[in-house]
Amino acid sequence: MRARDLLLLTLVAGVAGAQTPAGAPRAGSAAAGRALFLGSRAFQNRGAPCGACHALGGEGLAATASLGPELSASLSGVDPEMLDGLLEALSFPSMVPVYAGRALTPVERADLAAYLSEAVKRGPPRRVRRFELLGAVGAAVLLVGPALASRRRKPSSRARLLARAYGATGRGGPR
Repeated sequence: MRARDLLLLTLVAGVAGAQTPAGAPRAGSAAAGRALFLGSRAFQNRGAPCGACHALGGEGLAATASLGPELSASLSGVDPEMLDGLLEALSFPSMVPVYAGRALTPVERADLAAYLSEAVKRGPPRRVRRFELLGAVGAAVLLVGPALASRRRKPSSRARLLARAYGATGRGGPR
């Protein structure tokens, strides 16, 4: 009975192995890619997280860095295989020194490609535009508020004292 179980186990393992060939790239996990992008999970070779330089629409304030380009616009129309090639080479001039000797592993590339593909499909959310609008309104209040407040300034102490002194005596004021 044991030999039969072992044969069955071997057969099942062989069928499962035949479904994903050894050389085929594995499908990435978008959740793991998000963790790598935001830096909540470190890269194996200790490279910097993508979100330290790049903004990505749909992630809110967690991914609003501005050193590199905003990726949801930059990567639109790029398929996961092409993303994997970009992540393997990292030949962009500002990225070369950051990742020198810190290449991404194939699993990390697959995870990032899966996450970035999903994020690009979602695109930037409306709340980012609303945040920019609130910033513009806040700046206007900070600029216009003091100008309006200065129009209602109280007269100087000297002017009030002179008005009180000359108003009580009935004389017309200083000559």
